[in-house]
This record gives sequence, C-alpha cells and structure tokens, in this order.
Amino acid sequence: MAKVKTGPRVKRKGGGVAAKAKKVDALIEEIGRSPAIVVTEYRGLTVHQLQDLRRRLRPRGVEYHVVKNTLFLRAAEAAGRGGLRSLLVGPTAIALSGDDGKADEVELAKSVVDEMRTFKALKVVGAFVAGRALGADDVQALAKLPPRAQLRATIVGILLAPLGGLTGLLQSPLGTLVHVLAARGSAAR
Repeated sequence: MAKVKTGPRVKRKGGGVAAKAKKVDALIEEIGRSPAIVVTEYRGLTVHQLQDLRRRLRPRGVEYHVVKNTLFLRAAEAAGRGGLRSLLVGPTAIALSGDDGKADEVELAKSVVDEMRTFKALKVVGAFVAGRALGADDVQALAKLPPRAQLRATIVGILLAPLGGLTGLLQSPLGTLVHVLAARGSAAR
C-alpha cells in the first residue's frame, strides 16, 4: 500500500514553548514596571469593543491586555506578585500602567471603573496594589480617591497653614507699630 500524504504539518496554536516564554518575559517586564494591576473579566465584550476600550484607556496611560491565566500567573510570581492567584478566575484581562508611567494606582482604578459605565459587560475582579490583593469593592473605593498629586498638595497645604499663621502673627505687632509711627509722623508735620 502506498503512503498517502495528508498535507503540510500545521503548527500548534500559541506558537510553542519559545513563544510562550517570550510572552511570559514581556509580562514580567510590564508587571514589574506597573505600580498596580487591575484584573477584569471581559466576558461579553466583542473584539471591536475590546479594541475601543484599549483605545480609550491608552491616553490615560493605561495598557489593557487579554491574558492567559497560566502564563500571567507565571509572570506574576516571577515579578514577586504571587498574590494575584486568587483573582485569576475565568476569562481575564489586566490593566497596567503604560510605558510613560503616567497612571498611578488611583488613576489606573479610576480609568477602568469609568469605562465600566460605558462597557456594561466589563467587570472588575480585583486589583494588586502595594503588595496585596484587593477585591472589586476595594477597587471601587480606590477609584473614588483624588489623584496622588492632589493628595500631596493637600498634605503640603495642611502642613504649611500653621507656619503661615505663625508668620502673620509675628508680623502683626510690627505692622501695627509701623502704622502707629507713621500716623504720629504725619500728625507731627
């Protein structure tokens, strides 16, 4: 019996071990660079909606990626963020701070929560901030905080207010003395 050709060999979907290792390395770099990670469930969003979501998040300094849970877990553990394990359930997409580093923890959470109003199928599963995993309710609360720059300005204002009051208090008697002397000088003429 003659051999029958069945056609060319088809590569496996995913590109094999080398491609997966490259993907894990890229994820390790992105996870290490980002101050926080917001984990979402994208079930129910179309490809066009996902592209639109990425396009809307990018100007805010947020990168949005659909990830395979096993590869992302390997990358997270290698980057020292193994606490994400409990958040990786079902179809997962992650929001990270982009290359410009413009989005801090609050801006990242706020951006994703704002887009949840537009994309009703998008759900926040949780986040990883400051070395610990947060639930969906915690991410909602984080999104309500003012940005880091505004918080710093408020703290500086609170710290400087007593100094300004003290300066005014010390200058007040001298100012009064100067006004009294000026009034006497003008009356004497």
